[in-house]
Amino acid sequence: MISSKERNIKVVFAGTYNESEILTGPEKVCKRIFTEYTKTRQTLFIDYFRDGSKYGSFKKIFGYEKVTEVNKSQVHRLGIFRMLIRLFKLNPEIIHILSFERYTVFIFILKLFTRCKIYYTANGIIRHENKYYNKESVFSMVKNIIAESVIMYFSDIVFYLSDRSKNLILQYYRVDKLKLETARNGLDDCFLNLPDEYAEKEINSIVFIGDLDRKEKGGDFLLDALSRVDLSFNLYIVTDNKSLSDYQINNLSKVIFISKLKPVDLAYFLVNKNIIVASGEYDQFNIALLEGISCGMYPVLTLQTGISEVVSSIVKCSFVEYGDTEKLSGIISSLINNKVTLNSKPDLGAFSWENVFKKHYLKYY
Repeated sequence: MISSKERNIKVVFAGTYNESEILTGPEKVCKRIFTEYTKTRQTLFIDYFRDGSKYGSFKKIFGYEKVTEVNKSQVHRLGIFRMLIRLFKLNPEIIHILSFERYTVFIFILKLFTRCKIYYTANGIIRHENKYYNKESVFSMVKNIIAESVIMYFSDIVFYLSDRSKNLILQYYRVDKLKLETARNGLDDCFLNLPDEYAEKEINSIVFIGDLDRKEKGGDFLLDALSRVDLSFNLYIVTDNKSLSDYQINNLSKVIFISKLKPVDLAYFLVNKNIIVASGEYDQFNIALLEGISCGMYPVLTLQTGISEVVSSIVKCSFVEYGDTEKLSGIISSLINNKVTLNSKPDLGAFSWENVFKKHYLKYY
């Protein structure tokens, strides 16, 4: 049974819901867009029992858990059969899939029997990632490709994060360009409400946010470039990998590993650092770089990152082609020698989650 209030639910969300505040990019998109919607209307977020080591087949088909409640809207973890029954009863006008998950292909069954529209936010292009970066079994990669193909071809709207992302979608899928809509990632309030005057900056401090074992993030490229910089600096690497130990990169400089932080803690950490680097070969829209800019850090980024399309209109920055080690080491050397940092707080209000959500809301109503 569904309650009288739930009968009025017009939009349902699906994806990955992480109760923690230490979030990946896609997890943050799921949580923030859902939360923004709950501020004005009731909705439901559906997650799944994806962890095979924790959940058995029965749970994956018939399972139910109430995960949490946000502004009187609930987050449920449902098995496939339970999910479909729930969706048929609710009969929403729109289901917005906020992150790639294979279980969401079953949602498209509703399109055979109802007038429900399905939207999808492409935080990454899985077919491209499988081809160049993912280290999964062939069977898993085939399942990923099938799932993404269903999602891409049968979604009514596909939101992409950058022109680079759009071009990759069109490279791998012959979808109607008219259903492709641009969207951006957002900034948490703690990054937007920093004081106008930044804290005193740590001299020659560089920050890289990402896991070194993910080739697409460009950590090895950055380390190679910095090994050629014969100046004193501290490189801070914010990563999920807690087994790494600090080490000297040369006689003058040090690599320091920091565990991933909650947004508020990350803001306090970044606010007194002066250079942030996004050195990736493949990145749809780097939220971490935007967070660093909001903290008064000078951005250095590859042209291969999606955010490179907008960042130069916000602040001064330095661009480099992925793999151009000499140029990157030269840029870092110049910035250290000149003690470069941002002198004023940039206006990033357009990137608040409230404003980012408005783009979606206009498509819902």
